[in-house]
Amino acid sequence: MPISFEPLGERHVPLLTHWLQQPHVRAFWDDGERDEAAVQAHYFRPGRHVPGFVFLVDGQAAGFIQREQVTAGHPFFAWAAPHGETWGIDLLIGEAALTGQGLGPRVIAAFIQELRTQRPATARLLIDPAPDNRRALRAYVRAGFSALTVIAGENGPVQLMALDFG
Repeated sequence: MPISFEPLGERHVPLLTHWLQQPHVRAFWDDGERDEAAVQAHYFRPGRHVPGFVFLVDGQAAGFIQREQVTAGHPFFAWAAPHGETWGIDLLIGEAALTGQGLGPRVIAAFIQELRTQRPATARLLIDPAPDNRRALRAYVRAGFSALTVIAGENGPVQLMALDFG
């Protein structure tokens, strides 16, 4: 199953809104976007520097992934970016039927390949699932991440995980 990425565009707002309302997503990604206007305002607000992408599996939209460069001024993760370029990523599989099939690690691997092609100085990736999101924790370990520590995030505790490139 080939995986590809499309930059998040305004045409994706209805789909992303739909995904953000799914119970399997809301359980661990409930950032308050409840309708298309709120999703539009959040993901396309002026000054937002967190590129988002819809990922496709076999040409069909399946989920969302975003990246944010972690710099010295990052409110939560600056200490975890000790050298080189560091990026934080977030991932959701929007289609419930695609969960539990090993898709997460494959999406991350494909995303890493594209990111490192565009940003070869990337030295570390960070991801921060909820500590009780066992499925995500297993997927991220399979993708090569290792646990750093549990910290207080914006919406509760998160298990900070890192993947380093040599």
